[in-house]
Amino acid sequence: MEVIRYTEDFRKDWEEFIATTINGNFLHTRAFYDHNEQNAKDDFSLIFFKKNKIVAVLPSIILVKEGKKIINSHARSTYGGFIISKSIGVKDALDIVNLTLDIAKKELADEIIIRNPFKIFYNTISEETDYAMWYRGFEIKFRELETYIDLRPSIEVIKKQYDKGTKYNIVKAWKHVQVEETEDFEGYWKILASNLYEKYKKEPTHSIENILKLRNNVGKDNIRLFGAYHENVLVAGCVIFVLNNSLHAQYIAQNNNYQEFRPINAIIDYIIDWGKNKNFDYFNLGTANEDEGKFINEGLFHFKESFGGRGVLRETVYKKLH
Repeated sequence: MEVIRYTEDFRKDWEEFIATTINGNFLHTRAFYDHNEQNAKDDFSLIFFKKNKIVAVLPSIILVKEGKKIINSHARSTYGGFIISKSIGVKDALDIVNLTLDIAKKELADEIIIRNPFKIFYNTISEETDYAMWYRGFEIKFRELETYIDLRPSIEVIKKQYDKGTKYNIVKAWKHVQVEETEDFEGYWKILASNLYEKYKKEPTHSIENILKLRNNVGKDNIRLFGAYHENVLVAGCVIFVLNNSLHAQYIAQNNNYQEFRPINAIIDYIIDWGKNKNFDYFNLGTANEDEGKFINEGLFHFKESFGGRGVLRETVYKKLH
């Protein structure tokens, strides 16, 4: 097996490979990374070959922080990690991790940080590279917990898991709002930006220009917006990333002037129906952690769990090289 640094000469090969992997999705495509110009400047992505065929890639960047050179997979994405072909076995995984360590040392890197993919987004559960990283000395840097809803049971079973208060709020919500898929990203972004600034004095990770560019790059079917309307006014929304067999809620926000109508309850209820009808397996509602998992927003976790949500770990691992 051999490893090389990614160059634009391999763009087509990279994109075609991602579409055939066990755990890759549009978040690992070059089209996705293109939405942030800084990614090209810092890129340290790796391609692994076996018998002249790509068997794995590691999307990553290299950063200098506090005087240390750090290879990070991936600091500007939901997650990174080793994206592998269906042919990978344990020996291959060990070789891939060894080659990564070798090239990192040649680069005089001080540390490698890898934010692993969620298992619910895999096409097939496969943890060979997780084991190989542990075997070669990687440790857990931090853990975060996401909450997902299993869409595989019947819709009756899924909704039976809603708690009493959630059922009540959904009935109330449907009396005041209508939910539909919408193209009004600009209208929603005003709600999102206002909501984030009011609560946290923060801006959205993506600007409106950024999200529209990203959507154009990766395809409109992969980034969708569901909106709740009261008297034809957009009052809440949820941006969904479609990742293989799963739906991921990237942004959820409402105009707090309409909070009494519980529009977000209606949106989640609608997306559960929509996802079930489209034969998706999981609907991930995202995390309620901050500060690398050290802060727990109990109220937000409870809200997501009230729809029958269960926790799935997102692990970030690291290895210091010096």
